[in-house]
Amino acid sequence: MIRGIAFDLEGTVVNVEEAHHKGHLCAARDVGVVMDLDTALQKIPHFIGGPDKEIAKEIWELSDRTKSVDFIRERDRYYYEQFLKNMTIMPRPGFLEVFQWLKQNDFQMAIGSLTPSRQAKVLLEKSGLCNLFAPGRIVLAENVTEVKPHPEVYFATAARMGINPSEQLVFEDSPRGVEAARKAGSRAVGMPVYTRRETIEALMTAGASRYFSDWNLHDIAELIESLNRAY
Repeated sequence: MIRGIAFDLEGTVVNVEEAHHKGHLCAARDVGVVMDLDTALQKIPHFIGGPDKEIAKEIWELSDRTKSVDFIRERDRYYYEQFLKNMTIMPRPGFLEVFQWLKQNDFQMAIGSLTPSRQAKVLLEKSGLCNLFAPGRIVLAENVTEVKPHPEVYFATAARMGINPSEQLVFEDSPRGVEAARKAGSRAVGMPVYTRRETIEALMTAGASRYFSDWNLHDIAELIESLNRAY
């Protein structure tokens, strides 16, 4: 039975992917790699979901390699923070209604993200999510030693909710996150930011039970009911 819900933060709940992706493209341009979004999705395997170090390495491999991976990563972080300043940071439409329904139906909830705490604090405070999730229910980059698709982050969210990972349902926007959930023994749902065929296929191939393009309360309630019936 599903007793707890774990949410990835960036993309899944708070959509700041535009800032991330523009940052990746600008950092690539700084080392002579000029791409649009479609090209980046094809040529940079970690473009959606990161981690940033891997993205910087993949950009470096496409460049003339006169600049370091660390240089690309620093430029990426700089551009991301600049773009973020001009964004309205809030939960994706419908998420708050889903959260309240889950709370009223006694589901435990946690956040499982590899966002560094310095960046996550901005997102949590500006979106108001810090008022919904207690600090002990938020797992961030500093709380784990392994990155997705390693399952450590979702072992941690299950432990903090006091449930077995098999009783946990995870919502993720990246294939690496879905894979991490599945490796933890949890079921996963894909929440893509881009509803492109290749993006959805990647989530399903990674092991998502289903994908949703938005937080529709009826869909979430029906999903949990169907998963519990199949238990």
